[in-house]
Amino acid sequence: MKMYSTYIREFDKNVALLEEQCKRNPTFSAVVREFEASPRCANLALKHYLLKPVQRIPQYQLLLTDYLRNLSEDSNDYKDTQAALVIVKEVANHANDIMKQGDIFQKLFQVQSRLTGHHEIVQPGRVFLKEGVLNKLSRKVMQPRMFFLFNDTLLYTISVQSGQFKLKNMLSLAGMKVSKPTQEAYQNELNIESVERSFILSASSASERDEWLEAISTAINDYTKKKITFISGKPLEETDPRECGDGAPLGSKAPIWIPDLRTTMCMICTCEFTLTWRRHHCRACGKVVCQSCSSNKCYLEYLKNQLARVCDQCFLVLRQQNSEQTLAASVSPANKAALAFTRKQKRIPAALKEVSANTDSSMSGYLQRSKGSKKQWKRLWFVIKDKVLYTYAASEDVAALESQPLLGFVLKADSLQKIQFKLYHKNTLYYIFKADDTQTAQRWIKSFREATVL
Repeated sequence: MKMYSTYIREFDKNVALLEEQCKRNPTFSAVVREFEASPRCANLALKHYLLKPVQRIPQYQLLLTDYLRNLSEDSNDYKDTQAALVIVKEVANHANDIMKQGDIFQKLFQVQSRLTGHHEIVQPGRVFLKEGVLNKLSRKVMQPRMFFLFNDTLLYTISVQSGQFKLKNMLSLAGMKVSKPTQEAYQNELNIESVERSFILSASSASERDEWLEAISTAINDYTKKKITFISGKPLEETDPRECGDGAPLGSKAPIWIPDLRTTMCMICTCEFTLTWRRHHCRACGKVVCQSCSSNKCYLEYLKNQLARVCDQCFLVLRQQNSEQTLAASVSPANKAALAFTRKQKRIPAALKEVSANTDSSMSGYLQRSKGSKKQWKRLWFVIKDKVLYTYAASEDVAALESQPLLGFVLKADSLQKIQFKLYHKNTLYYIFKADDTQTAQRWIKSFREATVL
């Protein structure tokens, strides 16, 4: 029976070897053809007979099961048949496991062969789950990346040539979180947060996004459950928060960087960015801030305790988390020189700072707006909250450009242009809005009409 398992394990290799030798050795190929042409082969290829031993044990199991079903319990063969069936079942299950392990190994080996360089993808206990192309959102543009999901890690790679990929990161599922964005405008996106790297992904459709969300979430949950079983005598709430994915201290996990194009102002002081007044990302929280609000550096755990730029808000939190000696945060001479020139902040009314663009609201998203039929269209981010329409330049801005109470206004849908609708006060046209599609326009029209009545 042990030889049977070995035969199954080596079956694919042996069939490939037979085909290779038939191509290389004409004499051997002629012998095989002569054997297959003989009457005893019944016009079947040699490969068919090589497969028969693999099929034999499952057939034995079916025959013995059927035989036992037709035997009476007082038959002389009943107990012997029961014992034989137990043995055959055990061998059949072992053979199935061997075949599954062979398939798993082959898939891991295929993935490893598609990666350039030397990477140990084939590991004991590792199982391939899913692969596919998703767009990764960098600072400014979407870039296609190939992702491979396993039961313990997520690989993200770059295509270098046909069928070959360069490994960028191997992210452990320990401490990883996956979630949908809070804003409906980004319905195809997916947020990946891990200890090493965090980023935003975009699928080609909402259904594909949901498939990846379910696959990664299931893999994380299964991985976490298996890992907890090895922590003997340690309750779940006492385990390392980075391993559970929740409550991790600031600086222990890589943040998701907010894309440059989604904010036009510093997310702390609200000063506007220009060609000379540049954007900077806080390495602790991922916010986009100006140089005046990110003059400090701190040692961050996820960067292997290297110094990195952080915003003023994170600096205060990190200083409380660590002692002064451990923190070693400082303002560099270059930053001190930069601080000598501080940009004059734009005075923004307090009412416009009460609601940020990325907030819980009845409706939010991008619309095109015009002040008249012949006026130029401008794409802006709008939020309806507490019957007030807030207007922003981008989806992550912390202060609105303007706010407009909607009570007393009238909204009229355009019967010809299904994606357009107009906002009136009495008989005066205030704005014309244009959505990206009919479905989005209908949702906006419903939200506007609900906000215009008390």
